[in-house]
Amino acid sequence: MSYQKTTIKKVIQDIDQNKIYLPALQRKFVWNKRQIELLFDSLMRNYPFGTFLFWRLHRERAESYVFYEFLKEYDERRPYNRRKTGAFLHEEIVGVLDGQQRLSSMYIGLMGTHTEKAPYKRVSNPNAYEKMCLYLNLLSLPYELDEEDNIKINEEKNFEFRFLTEETSKSSAVRKLTKEDGTLGEDEPMFWMKVGQVLSWKDEPEFDRIIEDFQSQCRTDAQRDAISKNKRFIKKGLNTLHLRMHRDELINYFEVAKDDLEDILKIFVRVNSGGTVLSKTDLLFSTIVATWDDGRDQIENLLKRINEKGDGFNFGNEYIMRCCLVLTDGPVLYKVNSFKYENVEKIRTEWPNIASAIEKTVDLLVEFGFNGSILSSQNATIILAYFIYKGGNLSKESKEGMRMYLIHALLNGIYGGSQDQLITELRKAFREEIKSDTGRTVYQRRYTIFSFEEVLKIKLPQQMSLTVTEEDIERFLQYRKGAASFWVLSLLYPQLRYNEVVFHQDHIHPAAKFTEQNYIAMEIPPDQWQEWSNLRDCVPNLQLMNGRQNSSKNATPFKEWFLEMNGLEQKAFAKSNYLPEGASLDFKDFIDFFRQRKEKVREELRKILTVQAATDISIAFLPEWDGHDEEIDEQEHLNVEVFSS
Repeated sequence: MSYQKTTIKKVIQDIDQNKIYLPALQRKFVWNKRQIELLFDSLMRNYPFGTFLFWRLHRERAESYVFYEFLKEYDERRPYNRRKTGAFLHEEIVGVLDGQQRLSSMYIGLMGTHTEKAPYKRVSNPNAYEKMCLYLNLLSLPYELDEEDNIKINEEKNFEFRFLTEETSKSSAVRKLTKEDGTLGEDEPMFWMKVGQVLSWKDEPEFDRIIEDFQSQCRTDAQRDAISKNKRFIKKGLNTLHLRMHRDELINYFEVAKDDLEDILKIFVRVNSGGTVLSKTDLLFSTIVATWDDGRDQIENLLKRINEKGDGFNFGNEYIMRCCLVLTDGPVLYKVNSFKYENVEKIRTEWPNIASAIEKTVDLLVEFGFNGSILSSQNATIILAYFIYKGGNLSKESKEGMRMYLIHALLNGIYGGSQDQLITELRKAFREEIKSDTGRTVYQRRYTIFSFEEVLKIKLPQQMSLTVTEEDIERFLQYRKGAASFWVLSLLYPQLRYNEVVFHQDHIHPAAKFTEQNYIAMEIPPDQWQEWSNLRDCVPNLQLMNGRQNSSKNATPFKEWFLEMNGLEQKAFAKSNYLPEGASLDFKDFIDFFRQRKEKVREELRKILTVQAATDISIAFLPEWDGHDEEIDEQEHLNVEVFSS
């Protein structure tokens, strides 16, 4: 069948009338507001915006599969499509195999709303999330007249589409123009028209009457005068918008009519790869949810639960899919032809246990004091989930081993590259292969307790190592306030109850004291100012402190704050925070304090970390691939071989 064409209005109406759906293999909507606004700008300019692939099937057959409705009211807190339930209303329905993001964007822009957190507002603020519709500023259209008095588009200027609240669209009647020299110029009137109005216009709109109606809605004389002055341009813009939606057949689509989901999945893979690498996790997600009745809901619900734990995380489908593969002893790295029915079936069957292991892993992360901004490698936690999934216990000893492994792994950055190979080797070390009574190969746990000492014995690929050297410790001590400094500090403060109290990285000598004014007052030579500023944020001047205590300390000089404690409190604080004995706490003696505490912390890290000289670290090489699926595949990525099937 050849390509067909239809109008945007017809497709939007079909979506709204429940004739067009999203197959479960489609991922969630991910476009942001700006992408939607630019899409409508492209439509106004008649730029090509791609073709579409539709899957037409009869109602009886469609009810055998899982479909989702298009998002009409997008909310970034719940960016998930609602699953289609109940019987289909029409004899035939259409599933979108390619073009979901574009169609969803047009549907939201023309008939829906977009809600996201307003900048600079806290999530806890009830007014932080604003529901917005798409508007077009009719007094800022990118038109100009040529020498023959014909209207042409100024290519240097966009059609000003913006998502606004209803109140903002009415109150934003004027703005200050900025001159070329950066100074503010004259006031420029604005008039925001809700774009979705275009769908209710007749086939032959009376633009003069529409413009008169806009003038009656104006709040200021300046708006009314500007509309009259720019009536020709406005009429041109309205006519163009009407043509693009009602008459121009901009939706260029190819339609397939196949009942076999396997055929549809192959088409989906080929089209969405676009001739380039397609993520194996996306493919697996599509494969699983296409044949798993409530798979997408289960996965999205799990993501919602784990991302809300503690101070919040940002796990996604990629992490969940990788866990599914690793935990069920599937291939860590694979090609398209590795998608076997038994692998998908095992994941679906084992999902409750997989989800439980993942949740328990994230609970451990919270207990260790981690959140999304601190966890630099999500894949570093997969072996923890594997250990839990296989029945390893969560005793105090196991938790300490897990914490030590995780911090060593992050500090040494072993998950920076060759992650598939690394996960493969770690998993091999944590499992034992046995033969069942039927001769089938099964894998059981090798360890009941997660011992960091045993993990250190694992031969890792490509010279990776969990041990640290003296040079590494020096590097750790130079870390500036951020995720890496937290990992170091969490080693120094293992006693803190991270899952019960929020702890901040606090400057011992307050950051606010490191100013040029103070340097001058203390008669610090100018050539030392940069050194003071550089050392301010480094580990030897940082400590972990609960949020309430940190707020009370704030910018108080450290010595003054410390002396407010009684003798016993001072002694306990000095010991738990590694204050060098006899060191001056005056800010003027900061450099000496920094150096002494640095040595104190270095000594403690030597005790905590597994340290050996760099020359003693054995060099590990990649094992040769023996052809088994559980080993490393010879291809590092899925490639366009998918097109040869």
